[in-house]
Amino acid sequence: MKNWKKIMAMVCAAAMIGGVSAPVWATDDTETATEAAEVTEYTYDMLEKEAYEGTWLSFEPGFDLYVPSDWEVLEVSEEDQKEHGLMFQAKAPDDSGDNMVVTATDIGKDYDTDKMKAELETEETYTDIEKVIINGIEAVVFNTDVTYGLAFLDDDGIMYNVQMGELSDENAEIAQNLFISLRVTETTDDGAAEETAE
Repeated sequence: MKNWKKIMAMVCAAAMIGGVSAPVWATDDTETATEAAEVTEYTYDMLEKEAYEGTWLSFEPGFDLYVPSDWEVLEVSEEDQKEHGLMFQAKAPDDSGDNMVVTATDIGKDYDTDKMKAELETEETYTDIEKVIINGIEAVVFNTDVTYGLAFLDDDGIMYNVQMGELSDENAEIAQNLFISLRVTETTDDGAAEETAE
């Protein structure tokens, strides 16, 4: 896809965070080739609510994420929405530089997670790329030089990209928990999300 590099560069630039660490989704070195070919599935019961005090946020397209409650939600300008597809951004309350962004980009209905994974694998920027299923949603998880990433598609050809960082041992658990929380709105026993992210 000719716009892929532009899309992913834009998303990474939006995060504006730095650091290096081990991947969140790294697999065991003893994993066999057969096991590696299988798609890992994560379910809601694997969510570690003790990892941080969180709040369920519902995003307008119809999915929820469990976001740290003490993170400051930042304003998203019309320009950021139009030029960068930015839907949501938040940052940790301290000066650590930790933050997250959610973007939405129209990439067309002929795209799927297999193509997304293949595109990521052609770029040196992305590492630890893995196709996963999270609460029934097909997605691709990956690392950049500075963030943990999660990308998934809806039926209308919109790619949603969640970037959280900076990469660090402390943030690995938060990022994994955040990604495992991905769910279709109002499909769990918890009911509707507590807040709506516009």
